[in-house]
Amino acid sequence: MIQYMEKFQLNSDYKKAFEEAVTELIEINMPVQWKNKAVQDLTDAYIEQTGEIPDSLQLQRLANYILHEELKDKHPDKVANTEYPILSDRQVIIRSKREIVRDDFSYFSHDKKHKLNGRKNGSYLDRESV
Repeated sequence: MIQYMEKFQLNSDYKKAFEEAVTELIEINMPVQWKNKAVQDLTDAYIEQTGEIPDSLQLQRLANYILHEELKDKHPDKVANTEYPILSDRQVIIRSKREIVRDDFSYFSHDKKHKLNGRKNGSYLDRESV
């Protein structure tokens, strides 16, 4: 936070200074843990010096900066392989096309002696016609 000391003074154009600081920060490539700390330091300094919450557009830019690497992951099994996946807009569209939402799943049985197709004990090969 020392690098932001006295940078966002109320008697200056502190919103423009914050925007410039965000632009400088997002140009630096670093690991996610460091990004989190850098963004926290920047926003804390702004709030401490101005008493205001940063502009939502700048906060969105900072959030996108933190999540950039996660959004670049295009692996098709991202949801299955990641504990808390963050999907890109394109991945959300593809997922919504693949999923089918149904209100009534009562035709599925949870009883162990019934199969999903409603037949009792045995497979479809146990029928007399086979």
